Amino acid sequence: MDKKIKISENDKQIKKPHYIGHRKRMREKLLKNSSALSDYDLIEMLLYYVFIRKDTKLLAKEILAKRKNIRNIIFSEKNDFKNIKGFGFECLTLFILLREFFIRANLNEISESTIIASSSQVMEYYKNIFLNIKYEQLRIMFLNGRNKLITEEIIQEGSINQTAIYPRTIIQRALEVGAAAIIIVHNHPSGDPQPSRQDIIMTKTLKDIAQKVEIILLDHLIIGINDVFSMKEHSII
Repeated sequence: MDKKIKISENDKQIKKPHYIGHRKRMREKLLKNSSALSDYDLIEMLLYYVFIRKDTKLLAKEILAKRKNIRNIIFSEKNDFKNIKGFGFECLTLFILLREFFIRANLNEISESTIIASSSQVMEYYKNIFLNIKYEQLRIMFLNGRNKLITEEIIQEGSINQTAIYPRTIIQRALEVGAAAIIIVHNHPSGDPQPSRQDIIMTKTLKDIAQKVEIILLDHLIIGINDVFSMKEHSII
């Protein structure tokens, strides 16, 4: 008769793979002190929700190495992750979802206060939005009579170097939402926020049309890479 071999508790611990219980330990660390986790740890844990069983350490390291920091990761486009093995549709969806949460959380904060177009809060909000967008995009803040936000919408998306601004389309939408004032915001992917001649002409046209229906154009902000240009502050409008 074969003798039963006793395995001590020490032997069990030695033979137990190091990764067993890793995710549980990471979650416990998060709940105990989330600020103590590194950027790499947070990315690794986010990927748990894409890969139910797969080890996500190496993928997290590669993503962070390519995009440098969490802000860049959240505000990345699909092509920014090319050549990263294992990064697919599910990962991209997760990061876009996080980005939308971040944008809306910041917009909610802005919505609760009286909006001043050139305030650091508004400028920082749009610098985050346009961080990695490589084409021009036109957004409008529609405000009520107390300069409180009614809604913020994308009105137009253009090519890499031009956004067509349609004044009548903007005014029509302002009337639909009951706006008393508007702020125009668009980006220059080239990085230089200086307005083009077309930017200035279209802005002045919009201001004239808006005045006829008693809507105030508070400002037109142009977002560059490191700076923001305010047409109001430069006395263009």
